Amino acid sequence: MNNKIILGIDPGINVMGLSIIKIISYNPQKIIILKLKEIYLKKKKNYIIKLKIIYIYIKKIIKKYNPNYLVMENIYLGKNVVSMKRLIQCKCAIILAAIKYKKKIIKYYPKTIKFIITGYGNSNKIDIKNKIEKMLNFKFNYSKNLDVIDSLAVAMCHVLKKKN
Repeated sequence: MNNKIILGIDPGINVMGLSIIKIISYNPQKIIILKLKEIYLKKKKNYIIKLKIIYIYIKKIIKKYNPNYLVMENIYLGKNVVSMKRLIQCKCAIILAAIKYKKKIIKYYPKTIKFIITGYGNSNKIDIKNKIEKMLNFKFNYSKNLDVIDSLAVAMCHVLKKKN
């Protein structure tokens, strides 16, 4: 796992969190954050255009950073069928971009991510944020949207799971 690059994604059709980390060693202090980004698509009304933007952006990120793994949150069934359908389509755009560049795709359920990061499967976003800040000795400037933190959590989940 040393010197591997992980692209962590918190999929979303309105706001998508993205993080890219480089693993120097399994010690969390030896992980370099290459990029943290939230992609805002709320202003775009046509969700087909949103999917196109997501696909193009993920391809661009893959070309630039050449990640070894693309890791994202897996979908759990929600109550809003329309939102669920759009989220699935968003993930399909991401997966198609990864397939184009022959990238390995790994998915973790939210409870698994929470458990691996904090030791508790029902942790809230602030608990996850605090734990990641402590692990990486890094302070987030984000206060409203925690999507970028979720993307980093999914990437760190993969690191911690591979470590054990």
